[in-house]
Amino acid sequence: MEFMLQIIPVLDIRDGIVVHARGGNREQYPALTSVLTASVEPVEVIADLVALFPFEQFYIADLDAIERDIQAAEFYQSLSRQFPQTQFWLDCGIKHAADLAVFSEMTNLSLVAGSETLADTAILTQAALASRLILSLDRKNQVNLGQAGLFSNSELWTKNVILMNLDRVGSERGPDLTWLQAQQSKAQDINWYLAGGVRDEGDLMAVAKTGATGVLLASALHTGAISIQTLKRLMQ
Repeated sequence: MEFMLQIIPVLDIRDGIVVHARGGNREQYPALTSVLTASVEPVEVIADLVALFPFEQFYIADLDAIERDIQAAEFYQSLSRQFPQTQFWLDCGIKHAADLAVFSEMTNLSLVAGSETLADTAILTQAALASRLILSLDRKNQVNLGQAGLFSNSELWTKNVILMNLDRVGSERGPDLTWLQAQQSKAQDINWYLAGGVRDEGDLMAVAKTGATGVLLASALHTGAISIQTLKRLMQ
């Protein structure tokens, strides 16, 4: 079987450093330790990963912005400039249309509208705005986070949608294939991305078989459970 699955590395950033996300308990996230980089500085981590494998895009969760409304516009602009060939998916706690203005000139950056924080769902139905948005349906403690309509109304779904199961992030529990397949059955024309729980090559193959477009990865990459050599072999 031809392997058709996008691999998107995740950087969770808190207080300016990359941290290791585990189970959605953000206040307990330790600084990143990795077999792929010795750094916890976001720019250095990205540079080290790109040097090892031609990742085309990264997902960045700015936890300070999501939890405390502390956005780092200069940092986002710096990333956009330093890695012009890289696409960034940035979750920085978007709530309203006004939050999008600062990003208008960052052409290699798309904004993640997380259900956890999104207040104005109307921006998902405005073509000019929605074209730069990626909806993330967030779940924690087996509860959907955010407005119920985001999870059931396919008219609010962007072209690319992330299923973010925070319970499984860094948990070694495996991906939530049941949720993925349930959502896929509601809309066949969505590019579905699964986040949380992917442990090894077997999990990657299981997600690929569902027809999902991609997965977001952090722990399995940084522990070496999914090696760069494995990715090179799968992506040949």
